[in-house]
Amino acid sequence: MILGVDIGGTNTDVVLLEDDVFEVLGSFKTKEFDLSKIKVDYDVLGVGIAVWFKNGKLVGAPNLERIPSLETEKPKVVDNDANCFAYFSSYLTKKKNVLSLTVGTGIGTGIVIEGRVYRGDGLAGELGHTFVGGRRKCKCGGYGHLEAYFGGWAIKDIKEKLENGSIYDTRGFRLFCIAVSNAIMLLNPEVVTFGGRIGGRLSEEILTEEISKLIPEVFKPEFRVVKDDYAVAKGASLLARDSIRK
Repeated sequence: MILGVDIGGTNTDVVLLEDDVFEVLGSFKTKEFDLSKIKVDYDVLGVGIAVWFKNGKLVGAPNLERIPSLETEKPKVVDNDANCFAYFSSYLTKKKNVLSLTVGTGIGTGIVIEGRVYRGDGLAGELGHTFVGGRRKCKCGGYGHLEAYFGGWAIKDIKEKLENGSIYDTRGFRLFCIAVSNAIMLLNPEVVTFGGRIGGRLSEEILTEEISKLIPEVFKPEFRVVKDDYAVAKGASLLARDSIRK
């Protein structure tokens, strides 16, 4: 059995994986989370952890005020949350070339090429921190980044806007679609997935329609909204399982 942990800017989600069956253990406030306090009634063989990570080292994510205690005696695999989501997306869709966007407190991007997570020099896939124009300050310290216009901290009352549909009339959503279309033109993925507590509640139909307007038909991938708040934690557990098997 493998434990999967997703350390988000607000919540930390925990799942347990046995064979191909996931059990949700719960969601906890990140500022209070401590891995050593998670008790399970099973023999856990390893732990997969999703958190901002580069070349073997934890790095300070812009939306993470505190990196929780991650001490464990079990074998541990750590990767970026968006990479974990992309890996789960590949598993879910059975596609080997995947572009994945997580939208929650901020925006994350994961890439799977030929069934393997693409990391570049360690931090590949930061679409949320690409320049889209303007001088709005981003939490990372930069200006004009996509995440400064779209996401949980960028748009006031975003949950209400999601519910009434006005989110699709915002400048942030238009910029988001442009950024995703640019990434599609670079990567030519088979499928683009959207997840997170905001991304997983976007309209698959509207995303497909608006992004498709911006790309040639020959580049058009499948679009999929993954309505699973625990998808990142599940991806972390899958990555850990597959790494331990190797």
